[in-house]
Amino acid sequence: MLSTPALAHGGHVHADASPWTLWQLSPEILLGLVIAGLIYWRGSRHGLVDERWRVAAFFGGLVALFVALISPVERLADHIFAVHQVEHMLLRTVAPMLLFLSRPQAALVRGLPNGVSKVFAGTGWLRCLVDFLRHPVVATVLFLLASYFWMLPQFHDLAILDEPIHYMWHISLLVTGLIFFSVIFDRRTAPQGPGLGTRLGMFVFAALGNIVLGAFLTFKTVPLYDAYITLGHMWHVSMLTDEQTGGIIMWIPGTMMFALSAILVIHRWGSEEERVVSRRLRTGREMTAASAGANRTLAFGLAGFALLMLAIVFSLVSVIDHPHGRARDFGLSGQIPG
Repeated sequence: MLSTPALAHGGHVHADASPWTLWQLSPEILLGLVIAGLIYWRGSRHGLVDERWRVAAFFGGLVALFVALISPVERLADHIFAVHQVEHMLLRTVAPMLLFLSRPQAALVRGLPNGVSKVFAGTGWLRCLVDFLRHPVVATVLFLLASYFWMLPQFHDLAILDEPIHYMWHISLLVTGLIFFSVIFDRRTAPQGPGLGTRLGMFVFAALGNIVLGAFLTFKTVPLYDAYITLGHMWHVSMLTDEQTGGIIMWIPGTMMFALSAILVIHRWGSEEERVVSRRLRTGREMTAASAGANRTLAFGLAGFALLMLAIVFSLVSVIDHPHGRARDFGLSGQIPG
């Protein structure tokens, strides 16, 4: 049996409680979001952000974190498994994707006080650690590992019931998401940054990992997590139905976030290629070898993207076509069968 030394976010909630009474007003999180916004705004005033939509993307990422950690989504997530998957999609995918679409690095470093900014802009141990974590293989493995680890029933229930561990859970999802998307949306092209094929390969592995875990949760016939009942399962649905719904949320909308990101990466790569070709035409430089290399890269990238889309299509067909059997659940969360 799990001990419950500190029930997360206020403990038990009645099944019929209004969601709008469940705001999680955490001063430290609100202060962190405000400070991040101010640092970015201070740095962006120096002309380091060249497009307005990138500013909107950064603050959209902060809004996604606000919804995940402050709004009723945060409290509901401890009582409804499906809502928990929405919260995690915001934390590990939506917010990091928006934040790094904004290319915030230069603005954030410029917005910090001089003494602090030198730490992040230097070449010491911190830079070496960040470079290691941002290796494409390491970033992808960490991204998937954080998701899979916390879905193991013993660790999942423990994190639901113990608030300090719950915060560790959120931090691990957010940090690995930030690392992953910092590589995906690295503004440097190869060889300084990862090539298009590498980035789309990361998408394929991340999407397949998401699909496998989501499919398992969707097609299983017994509920796995009982901490939601301990804290008060809400909305009068069975635990099995709730967990299967959470699996579908992880599987389809979660995977579509990777597809959207892949489209953005391919579009950005095409725009960069157009600029390179235009510059070479203006200077009269030879383009044959460069064009051939670019075409090979595009071919590999599109092949990886096609694999990603094929996986998503098979996922959709499987969800629609898979015959669900009736199964028992804990019997404590409503009358709707799983």
